[in-house]
Amino acid sequence: MASAESSPESDETATLPDSLSSAAGWYLLTVYRLSSRDDRRVRTGELAERLAISPASVTEMAGKLADDSFLEYEPYAGVAVTPRGERTAESLAWRQCVVASFFDRILSYDIDGDTAYRIGYTVPEGGIRRLRERVDNPCLDTCRRVGREDDDCLVAARAEG
Repeated sequence: MASAESSPESDETATLPDSLSSAAGWYLLTVYRLSSRDDRRVRTGELAERLAISPASVTEMAGKLADDSFLEYEPYAGVAVTPRGERTAESLAWRQCVVASFFDRILSYDIDGDTAYRIGYTVPEGGIRRLRERVDNPCLDTCRRVGREDDDCLVAARAEG
């Protein structure tokens, strides 16, 4: 995994692939978060439960993400993140953290993880970089989620590992 201390010039704010919708990115990020804690495959039932959606929807999206080389999917064995998926998930997590940190530190507003994700996904790369400049090393110094037992924060998982 990439370091949370990487510079803004690194690929943390890399342009997201055009083939990745916001919903597909949320699936990918959720798989990455679930698998990053103990480096394992994520069963589709577990993913369906976490996302509060039907197992059939998870299976369909897992197939699409596998077709785009973000995940490896084996029926009955679950899904695993590919190197391409890992880079993309880390970028999505970084974007979410930058947005949450900006709202926390600059606006004094505690934004929820889902909203921070949607904003981070939508804001262009240059906008994320400008937000990051405003919060100066957001994830380690300003994001209140770091170090907490928060399933919505990938950076906390990185800090523990």
